[in-house]
Amino acid sequence: MSRIHWLEPHPSPAGHALRTALTAWGHQVVDGAGKGTVVLVAERPDPRLIPMEGTELLWWVQEGDPEEVSTVLNLRPGWVLRQDRPLEAARAALEHLRQRDLGTDGWLRRMLHQATLDELLRLVLDRAVRLAGARGGAIWLRREDTFYQQAGDGSYPEAPLPRQEAADLVRRGEAVLLCPSEQMGILRLRDPRERPEALLASIADVEPLLLNAWRLEESRALSFKDDLTVAQNRRCLEAELPRAVRAAAAKGEPLSLLFLDVDNLKAVNSRFGHPAGSHMLERVARTAQRLCRAHDRLYRYGGDEFCILMPGTTSQGASKLGERLIQVLKEAPLDLDGMEVPVSLSAGIAAFPDHADGAEHLIERADRALFQAKSAGKGQVVVAE
Repeated sequence: MSRIHWLEPHPSPAGHALRTALTAWGHQVVDGAGKGTVVLVAERPDPRLIPMEGTELLWWVQEGDPEEVSTVLNLRPGWVLRQDRPLEAARAALEHLRQRDLGTDGWLRRMLHQATLDELLRLVLDRAVRLAGARGGAIWLRREDTFYQQAGDGSYPEAPLPRQEAADLVRRGEAVLLCPSEQMGILRLRDPRERPEALLASIADVEPLLLNAWRLEESRALSFKDDLTVAQNRRCLEAELPRAVRAAAAKGEPLSLLFLDVDNLKAVNSRFGHPAGSHMLERVARTAQRLCRAHDRLYRYGGDEFCILMPGTTSQGASKLGERLIQVLKEAPLDLDGMEVPVSLSAGIAAFPDHADGAEHLIERADRALFQAKSAGKGQVVVAE
């Protein structure tokens, strides 16, 4: 009979049910912390609740987001389960803790230490490739009725997949569903030697964590969405640009920022009204979104200005996109009150690390290049010197 130490700062019916089950499974449940495994029943994973004693913790919580999970597990090894999970999930977690086995090569422990959805997906993909003996793979996540690639190693094109196409891949056995209860995403492997059933069973143990991270990202996406266009807003750029610069520095890769300004928008508003100006901004945003790659990010910086963040791209590559965007818009004028009105853009580009050493400096240099493009006659691209 193994001894389980029991702490219940926030009693609940689910906590009572787990304690009853522990006794039925043959454990001796002892009140208070002690050496060995401690079950901690709480509303949320809170580092202030971690006892002085206890080699590892099984958190039995009502709610918990990825950041909270990552924080407590960085402080003390263990497992975090929501109380809406079956009791058998707690039994399996306790067995892993008893064996000091949080997954092959510590995979589940590593997963539980990650705080972001991208990190979780990378671990899932890496493990799937290894278990299946595949040459590579990718993961697409669902956004409304389309699946977008969010983790990959170049094995598959980054093009979005309509929901029906993703469903057909799963039906033919060419992809598997992640978190099938909500069809969160699909996983595809290139030339696998074996099917990754063992991986899917492991994912089921951490499905709540994956779903929480996904929902958190979806809610942030809504708060970062521009009210008028398909672009993200300035607040989103200010949150994501520093992370993108740090990632580029860590990988030793370039990162370009393309600043765009819609020429003569005030004149359009004055002559045709603000709805016409809004229509022009929507046209620019949708065209830019269509020409961007899957991992490029489009933002509305404010008023008539947009930004495109281009990871892994030099200023020359960004310049090509800017010139292409200007040309495409030029060839498709707007029909306003029966009159063809040209859509003109000016663009300024700065790249890390060639032109700037940080996020604020990058914005400053791209904005300065944009000013030079406007001063030189508009409708052109200028790269920072």
